[in-house]
Amino acid sequence: MVDEYAESEQPALETLEQLGWKVVDQQHETWHDPRETQSSAVLESRLRDAVKRLNPWINENNLNKAVREVQQVTGTSTMHENEQIHEKLVRHTSVKQDRDHGLKHQTVEYIDYENLENNDFFALNQFRVEGPMETIKPDIVLFVNGIPLGVIECKSPTIAEPRSEALEQLQRYQNVREPTATEGAEELFRYNQFSVATWYEGAVMGSYGTPKNQYKPWRDPYPVDDDYLEDLFDLEGYVPPQHRMLYALFEPERLLDLLRHFTVFENNQTGRVKLVARYQQYRAVHKALERIRKRHRRETPGGVIWHTQGSGKSLTMLFLGLKLRREMADPTLLLVTDRQALDDQIHATFERCGFPNPKKADGIEDLREKLSANAGETITTLIQKFQLQEDEAGDFPILSRDEDIYVMVDEAHRTQYKHLANNMRTALPNAFYVGFTGTPIEKEERDTRQTFGNYIDTYTIDQSLEDDTTVEILYQGLLADMHLEGETIDTMFDRVFADYTEEEKAEIKKRYAKTQDLAEAESRIERVTLDIIDHYENKIADTFKGMVVTTSKRAAITYKEKLDEFNGPESRVVVSHDHNDPEDIKKWAPSDAELSEYKDSFVDPDGEVELLVVCDMLLTGFDAPVAQVMYLDKPLKEHNLLQAIARVNRPFPDKNYGLIIDYYGVSNELKEALAMFSAEDVERAMVPLKDKEKDLEAAHRKAVIFFENLEDIETCLQTLEPEDTRIEFNNAFKRFSKFMDIVLPDPMANPYKDDLEQLSEIYARAKERYRDEEMNLEGTGEQVRDLIHKHIRSSGIEVLNDEPVSVMDKDEFDTRLDNLESDEAQASEMQHAVKHELTVRFDEDPVHYGSLRERVEELIEKYRQERLSDREIIEELREVMDEMRSREQAARSKGLDDTTELSFYHALEDTLDAAERDIDEEHLLELTGKLVTAAEEFVTIVEWKEKVNVQNKMRKQVKIELYKANLDLTDQERDELTNRVIQLARAHYE
Repeated sequence: MVDEYAESEQPALETLEQLGWKVVDQQHETWHDPRETQSSAVLESRLRDAVKRLNPWINENNLNKAVREVQQVTGTSTMHENEQIHEKLVRHTSVKQDRDHGLKHQTVEYIDYENLENNDFFALNQFRVEGPMETIKPDIVLFVNGIPLGVIECKSPTIAEPRSEALEQLQRYQNVREPTATEGAEELFRYNQFSVATWYEGAVMGSYGTPKNQYKPWRDPYPVDDDYLEDLFDLEGYVPPQHRMLYALFEPERLLDLLRHFTVFENNQTGRVKLVARYQQYRAVHKALERIRKRHRRETPGGVIWHTQGSGKSLTMLFLGLKLRREMADPTLLLVTDRQALDDQIHATFERCGFPNPKKADGIEDLREKLSANAGETITTLIQKFQLQEDEAGDFPILSRDEDIYVMVDEAHRTQYKHLANNMRTALPNAFYVGFTGTPIEKEERDTRQTFGNYIDTYTIDQSLEDDTTVEILYQGLLADMHLEGETIDTMFDRVFADYTEEEKAEIKKRYAKTQDLAEAESRIERVTLDIIDHYENKIADTFKGMVVTTSKRAAITYKEKLDEFNGPESRVVVSHDHNDPEDIKKWAPSDAELSEYKDSFVDPDGEVELLVVCDMLLTGFDAPVAQVMYLDKPLKEHNLLQAIARVNRPFPDKNYGLIIDYYGVSNELKEALAMFSAEDVERAMVPLKDKEKDLEAAHRKAVIFFENLEDIETCLQTLEPEDTRIEFNNAFKRFSKFMDIVLPDPMANPYKDDLEQLSEIYARAKERYRDEEMNLEGTGEQVRDLIHKHIRSSGIEVLNDEPVSVMDKDEFDTRLDNLESDEAQASEMQHAVKHELTVRFDEDPVHYGSLRERVEELIEKYRQERLSDREIIEELREVMDEMRSREQAARSKGLDDTTELSFYHALEDTLDAAERDIDEEHLLELTGKLVTAAEEFVTIVEWKEKVNVQNKMRKQVKIELYKANLDLTDQERDELTNRVIQLARAHYE
């Protein structure tokens, strides 16, 4: 039996207690709720005490004002309010108060960041918060000074989908599942810093509004390690991920650090979002700070942070800037890149996130002036501005000898050893330099100390794949005869110009002497375009989008024209402005407004732009998670190759991989192109699609190993009767399905398609037979899900998300039973159908359905022990079904109007029997009617279940009727019976 509390929730509470939290476990002790209403999420009494303690000078008036201010924030959305509350917690608030002979503005602190012991860290399980339509009860809520900063949802590690279930619950609590939904209690999440899903053997973290697929693990508790955690928590040899996560986020000092320095808000395509640091960002910032503190011990004070493309290094720069601002006295921050687009992006990121006054250097003179005169500023600039002017000779001038200048260089590999970098060093000789790059340092330069020094922190491709921070990039060479390697040029030329005479071919060869010219031949682009359209429409369309990367502006324009001519996917061409371009190219270059429109439409999953055709633009610094495929018709290598292909490595729902379709031959030379890096750094930079054949074969083998004969559906279902076996099969089937999604429609998938259909039928019938809500196809990919659903429908199985046939539907359920070929199959179907129905209906009449559930469990146990035959348990279960179906008749036989009154009758009878109070049948029926009437007086009020005052009135009326009945009940017995009546009313009345 699953025991979520014992397996995850209780250990989490114990861990928090070891970390210094005051813990109340409502399973074992009574907690007196101090709130006036459960629609509030703040423990106001604790908040008042904390504000008074941290600001002992404050008078009662201003105390009330400060306490109200953080609770009564109003905004355009819950996210907007979350941002405002975060700002108050970090920057505090101010009040006017008479101090020292006059009114003065005084800062009021809600949290003491310098003295942990002055704060109140309180954790509580099963904390109820009322929302508009329901009351939620998260497993654990963590309060700092009465403010709920953390929410933890715990699941048993033994269920099929603990991660998915926990995250679904967090999404429901936050009311972010559907745009028009009204569920959960957003009030709790106005204050939320961290939302955690944990199942002891795993844990992922996010914040308010974080999409499900962006919740991530925390694998490194830096600056401590697992040995430290073993000693701290008295563990032996293994630190469960749950312990590591709780330490990483909720050790009090770390929590306040993360709240203060590692949390930002910015805009994206969906609106305002909250971003909290992930472990690699937190670790890199603290490692950089440690190196800064020890800067004078090193020959080259600085280093490189290599975090692979897509892992958030721009945010790491931002978090480092926030920490430097806090820890250093008036530091000057200089953020340098080598491309205007990246400069714009970084400046916008800092500005969006509320960073104080970032300034962009407009030119060489402006940069020099800002660095010479504006100490303590944040400045963004291009590396190109560190160059001598035309009238200057000799060395670059020294702009500042200050040590409190911190230079952060993005994409450091491009300029690391060039003269511009040297000029930067000359200009700022005593600055501290941190290089950020998304690609590794060349192996022969790894030990250099010329510019930045060695690695400060690394977050590799493999690590990002393991964390689902990025998706794997696969590549496939299409139209091999068109690859532009030297030995194939003649072959390709002959194919493209097969219809021309020898004389014409000779003339063409004179004109198209270069590989690039040949690649841009209209005939070739036409053929490649047709192939792109075919691949996109059959593999990518309707779910994801793609980019076409070309050799030149002219080639990009030709591709765009051919895509339009052949009625291909909706596309836009993006090429740069250049005054020297011919007019026929200039007219295609988009304006800034058009470029912004193209990008927004492409990034938006519902935007009309499906393909972007580019040459050089958008190959760096452009994030479009919806992009899955890059059609590469351009020679790229080394850093440029890694930068470009990373456009398709961002996670997105149902996106199991990114895909590079190589028309130029890059994949053929991949090893040589990446030879400048250490093999372990780039081992999984791009994986040939053919390499997935072994993975597919292994996944298939693990999925079919459960069964001897896939054709014998019933025997397969019997094999899956044990719940742990179903969980194993569920995971194996989804893994197999995921690899089929990766490989289809490649012919290597063909040998497995029949088994996929057979396994999907077994999967669907098992979900229906065993009523397993946990069984779902999440993560398998939309392409394969559609294939599975089509097969299931054609097999006459209910669609997976629909409710299975109920035992209460006599005709349909009995017909289903009659269609089963054996007594064993009928017995199996009936067991699980009856158990499911009893669970679903339990709240409607806990006495009656609880009694039947015990009876069914006894029957099943006898059957398992072979004390009942197939036919005998079928007959026994038929009697149970008949009793469930005859509740209307049972109510009428007692003189009751309906099954609702029967449920109230059973609750009253059961309570009086337990209390040993005698009452004759006539009075029992009369009192039942009065209790039903007392409840029905209030259930017609709109949304009565969400209105505490209405439920209190109902509770009062029920108690009046119980007092008038003279049953001699104790207060506890009367309260218990009243609660049962209220619960029945909630189950029976809308």
